[in-house]
Amino acid sequence: MIDITARQTILAWEQKQTEKQTLRLILTDHGEQKTFESFGHELSGLAPSIRVKPSDREESLPGFLLRENITYSALALDKELPPFLKGLSYIQTRAPKPSEPVQALLEQISIPCNLTLYIAMQCPHCPGVVNTILPLAIFSDKIKLRIIDGTLFPEEAQKDKVMSAPCLILDNGFRWTGAVTAEEVLSMITRRDVSLLSSQTLKTILEQGDAPWISREMIRTGTIFKGFIKLLLHESWSVRLGAMVVVENLGEECPDLALKLCPILIRAFDHSAVPVQGDLLYALGETGNLETKTWMEEVFKDLENEEVKEAAKDAIEAIESRY
Repeated sequence: MIDITARQTILAWEQKQTEKQTLRLILTDHGEQKTFESFGHELSGLAPSIRVKPSDREESLPGFLLRENITYSALALDKELPPFLKGLSYIQTRAPKPSEPVQALLEQISIPCNLTLYIAMQCPHCPGVVNTILPLAIFSDKIKLRIIDGTLFPEEAQKDKVMSAPCLILDNGFRWTGAVTAEEVLSMITRRDVSLLSSQTLKTILEQGDAPWISREMIRTGTIFKGFIKLLLHESWSVRLGAMVVVENLGEECPDLALKLCPILIRAFDHSAVPVQGDLLYALGETGNLETKTWMEEVFKDLENEEVKEAAKDAIEAIESRY
């Protein structure tokens, strides 16, 4: 897999390494999984300073976890090898530091963000964009970066409507195609409208234990963030649990805003899985009014699952305790 030219590049890089470094291999059931395992084996054989170990991170695509906030779902071959190795050196040494303008912008990032960079192996411009974007995520934990080879994973590129590479996507919204500067990307990150944050970004904020920030920003803007609704309906219980903390905060601190959740959750109830239904009833109990209570009493008559029925009873009692 790794040709003679790439081997020479890796061996020259290895001679400069003074410490061990761990690459965590993301394990999936994707058809390309074996390819990444083979690449990792060859790479660690040529560069003993690199240890490849399995990761317990759940992702949809195979790849390597370079840091907690950086996944690399591409094979570092041909033109992509030098920026990949340079990134590993940055991670190990935390140097060279960003320029003063870039560092100033990095320090202004208050809200975590998600960047997805699509590259292609034969793309002449992709290595330059990797060189630009990868250090930003190395020097700021608030940037969660995914680098994906769109030719290796065309189904993922199609899902994100990527037509060419390089393509950099911010929070599933704003995108750049072609070359881009670090200052331009960081300026856009710092100017984001918080009410338009994607569900993935809000999920990242929850995972960092900052649910109160989401509720504070909703109250400040007087808005229920559209991306937040997806967290209440998420298949993962841990994500829904984090979202419930936000709901509880809203119910206590701004009942009128919290009440706006009710019609949205009621519409979603019939189409949700049983575990989600129980959590939706809890959220309705924390935010609902007497009209919500009446709806619950009607729904209760047709409920069959005992746990959901119990959740409905608790929710009705929660509303009654406030009125």
